Amino acid sequence: MNSKEIAKIAGASRSTVSRVINNYPNVPLETREKVLKVIKEYNYVPHASARMLRGKMSNTIGLVIVDLNRKIDIHKVYDNVYFGPFTTAVIDFANERGYNVLVITVYKSKDFKKVKEVFYNKTISGAIFIGVKNNDPDIKYLIDAGLKVVIIDQEIKDDFNNCIIVNADNFNGAYEATKHLIKLGHKKIAHISGDMDKLSGIERFEGYKKALKETKLTYNNSLVVKGNFIEEGGYEAIIKLFKKSRPTAIFISNDQMAIGAMKALNDLGYSIPDDISIIGFDDIAISRYLKPSLTTMKVSLLQMAEIAVNNLIKSIEDEIIITAKFIVPVELIERESCKVFEDKNNNSGIKA
Repeated sequence: MNSKEIAKIAGASRSTVSRVINNYPNVPLETREKVLKVIKEYNYVPHASARMLRGKMSNTIGLVIVDLNRKIDIHKVYDNVYFGPFTTAVIDFANERGYNVLVITVYKSKDFKKVKEVFYNKTISGAIFIGVKNNDPDIKYLIDAGLKVVIIDQEIKDDFNNCIIVNADNFNGAYEATKHLIKLGHKKIAHISGDMDKLSGIERFEGYKKALKETKLTYNNSLVVKGNFIEEGGYEAIIKLFKKSRPTAIFISNDQMAIGAMKALNDLGYSIPDDISIIGFDDIAISRYLKPSLTTMKVSLLQMAEIAVNNLIKSIEDEIIITAKFIVPVELIERESCKVFEDKNNNSGIKA
């Protein structure tokens, strides 16, 4: 017998059962008595996650940074140009609201044990997760246990109710990035994908394909190479790509891989944008300082962090489980790494 079954028998929501178990006052007397009767009748013993919720909550929230694909020791949090700014933004927004932030890193699945412990011992009152795989069962476990969870980059679906999801508009951003290259006259456009276990990797690939289909450009599998969102992955993807094809433009699923890709193209003797146009995604700080500066799709990590923190704290202070889904728009930032394509007959492409 679990809380979900208790809720079904009592004709109440799972969050209501949790509030009754934790003796919260905001439950109608009739509903409380009905739930308590079912609990007594079925001799239900609350899960540890419910018991730990009794009493005053901590004014500390967790930021859980998940990097399960890290294969070598040098790729720590400080080495990631995406996690760093987001972490800083979360700390700033939480501090403004009087909350502290405990940062936890998860490099292996077994590290999720640390996350469960800080929830259960009341060190944190809720947590924001970034870098998780899409539909990760470890996160689902925490949600099902009635804990307060925000996930960055997660598919919006019924299985992940009772949590807060904040996504960048990955699909439309990738679509616009690819369309930008098409408007510049490029027809042979390659794609270096991100980690396809993550929603951002999946949606950016799908956005790329939609732009090709809409403009009646044939999708070519030889123009797609799987990446992993890190710089070395971008470098290696270019080497693989140019062994089988020679595109005129490449949409790369994030800026960090684009940096590696640009280095590889330089090593192979190609000039950007004269030989190859490059567009990335995220608009990390270094993108504007590259030579040439990187055209990219800007993601507001600041806005994503603010939404995540404010909604998590509301969930904590109102003592409710919030189900909310947010999609943050992205913006094309035009710089020097893309140019109008000219074919061998010097016919210009279409200017953006």
